[in-house]
Amino acid sequence: MLVKVFEAENMPEALKKVKESLGSEALILSTRTVRKGMGVFRKPTYEVTAAIDSAEPSIRPPSQRASRQAPTTRPEAGEDEITYQQLWKQSKVVDPRDDEIRELKNQVANQDLNSVRGEIDELKVLIKQLSEQPVPQLAAPQAPSPPAIMTREVAARRIRKPAARNSDCDDIQEMALLRKNLTNYGIEAEAADAIEQYAWETLSPQQMQDQQRLKEFYSDAVQSLVRVTGPFNCSAKQRRIALVGPTGVGKTTTIAKLAANLLLQGGIRIALVTIDTYRIAAVEQLKVYGELMNVPVEVVLSPEQLQEVFARHQDKDLILIDTAGRSPKDEVSISELNKFLGPESGTENHLVLAASTRDSELQSTVKHFGRLSLHSLVFTKLDECDQRGSLLNVPLHQDLPLSYLTNGQRVPEDLLVADPAAVAGFVIQQS
Repeated sequence: MLVKVFEAENMPEALKKVKESLGSEALILSTRTVRKGMGVFRKPTYEVTAAIDSAEPSIRPPSQRASRQAPTTRPEAGEDEITYQQLWKQSKVVDPRDDEIRELKNQVANQDLNSVRGEIDELKVLIKQLSEQPVPQLAAPQAPSPPAIMTREVAARRIRKPAARNSDCDDIQEMALLRKNLTNYGIEAEAADAIEQYAWETLSPQQMQDQQRLKEFYSDAVQSLVRVTGPFNCSAKQRRIALVGPTGVGKTTTIAKLAANLLLQGGIRIALVTIDTYRIAAVEQLKVYGELMNVPVEVVLSPEQLQEVFARHQDKDLILIDTAGRSPKDEVSISELNKFLGPESGTENHLVLAASTRDSELQSTVKHFGRLSLHSLVFTKLDECDQRGSLLNVPLHQDLPLSYLTNGQRVPEDLLVADPAAVAGFVIQQS
C-alpha cells in the first residue's frame, strides 16, 4: 500500500492532486485543515492523506514514470511521497498487515462511524467525478478583511528595523499607489513602511488597485496600531488631571470642554485649578467657565498651595488643573512645572498638542515634556489641518496612548473621546 499526504489551498485542489497522483481508486485516510504562518491571519491549508492498494498508482505524473524506468534514482528531499513503513515510524499510522483494521478502529473509536463513512463515500464520489471531467480553474479566494492588521509590538519592530522588500517590487504600480496614499494621509515614512510591508504580504494585486478596499485596509491598520485611554471616568480615589503643553495649543478651552462634558454625565463633583499666573486672561477665562458651570475655581502660586487645594477639595471626584504654556526648549520652565506636578503630587499629566504642528516639532515637544511622567496625549485643532497622520505617528513613536481630540472652539461640543475608529476616521480623512 502506498500512502501520500497532499496539501492545497482548498479541498477541490487537494482532491485534484490525489486523483492526478494516485488515480480515482485512491482511498482517503484522513482530511484536516491546518494553518500555516504567524498571527491571527494564518491562511488555512487543506491536508489530505490518501492511499492506493495497488503496488503502483493508476495515474502517474511524468516524474514518477521516470522513476519506474530508473528505479535506482531516489526521490529528492522535500517530496511529499513517503513509503508506508516510513509513515508508520513517523506518524504511528497502522501497518498494512494484520493490525491494520484493528488500529484504524482504535483511531476512530470516539467518532461517529456513520459520519466518517459518509464523508469518505462523498470524497470517493467527488474523486470519481474529478476523474471523469476536467477540473475547472478556481479563482483565487479573496482575502477576508481583517479586524486588526498587526499588533503595535509588530509595528514597533518593523519601524525600528523595516522588513526587507524585494527590489523588483519597488517600482510596480501597486506599491506606488500604496505609498502615495499613505503620504497623502500624512503618515510618516517609517510608519508607512510598516503598513506598506504588511499590505504587500496581505493584499492581492487586485485588492491593491481597489481604492475602497485600500481605504478599509488603512482604517483597520490605524485602528490596530493606535492605543487609547478611554474617557476620564472617576474612580473610588480622587483623580487629579493636569493638562500641560506648549503655548497656544488650547489647554484652557480643553479644560472647560472636559469639565462641561463630565458634568453632563451627572453625579460628578469637579473643581478647577489654574497655575497659569503668567496670563491674567487665562485665569479670568477659567473663572468665567467656572461660574457658568457652577464649579469652584482655585488659583495656585506654589506647589505647597496646590497641596492645600487638594486637601480643601477632598470631597471632589475630579480636579482639573490648567497650566501655563511652556516652550519645549525651555528646560528651566519645565523643571519649575515639575515641582508642581511631580510624582509626589499625585497628578496625571496629559500633554496637549496641536495637530496642525509639524511632526518633527511634535516629537521634540513630547521628548522635552517627558520628564513630567506623561499619561496620554490630547490632540487639538484637528479642524485646522488637512493631514492628520500625526495622530498615528506621534503616539506610535512615543509609545503613549491618546485620550481626547478636539476639532473646534465650541464648548462643550467640539470634544471627542479618542477611540480607534475615530482616530482612523481623522487620519484617512473620513470625518
